[in-house]
Amino acid sequence: MLNVDLFENIDNNSVIELLKCIGIKTKKYKKDGIILKTGSKIDYLGVILDGEAVITKKDAFNNTVIIENLKVNDIFGHNIVCTQIYKSPVDITAKNRCEVLFLPYEKVVTPCQKLCKAHLKLIKNIMKMISKRNTQLNNKIDIIGQKTIREKVLTLLEGYKDSGNKAQIPYNRKDMAKFLCTDRSALSRELCKMRDEGMIRFNKNQFELLY
Repeated sequence: MLNVDLFENIDNNSVIELLKCIGIKTKKYKKDGIILKTGSKIDYLGVILDGEAVITKKDAFNNTVIIENLKVNDIFGHNIVCTQIYKSPVDITAKNRCEVLFLPYEKVVTPCQKLCKAHLKLIKNIMKMISKRNTQLNNKIDIIGQKTIREKVLTLLEGYKDSGNKAQIPYNRKDMAKFLCTDRSALSRELCKMRDEGMIRFNKNQFELLY
């Protein structure tokens, strides 16, 4: 638990003191376990310590839309508690065996009378993690803002590709369609067209850009 971005530049002894002072808790979830449910109260920040989770939301037609995938070191809940709404507009579900760290928001943002350096570093680290998450959400907006399925796919793959033009995305076809806000059958047809035109190669969630 100590080797996460949340505790960057904070020594182990200070982390232990923070755990006592703030009252940090952890919880483990099985695959498909509900971490957060739409409409439930949330007055904490969450950090993925192990495994992966997915944020989803129902649209106006009761279709499930994937907002994003959460992996180790990703933070959630900040965009809700910072506005003091304290009511979740989304569901968060464990994609596999998952461990989550929970930090009570008010105790995190209100340093104790000691004003210890460790707590101030913790706040700084949280701000960095929030900035990272906002960047990820901006990337999602850029992807779904594209006009065609093909443009959405290419923008998604560009974000995941390595130096060798290969990309491994964290979604199967069903979830990829949900993430791109499109129909699964239409997505599969477009991927096959792109493959036949020599633009991409793929095997499940492994892709290679050929252009």
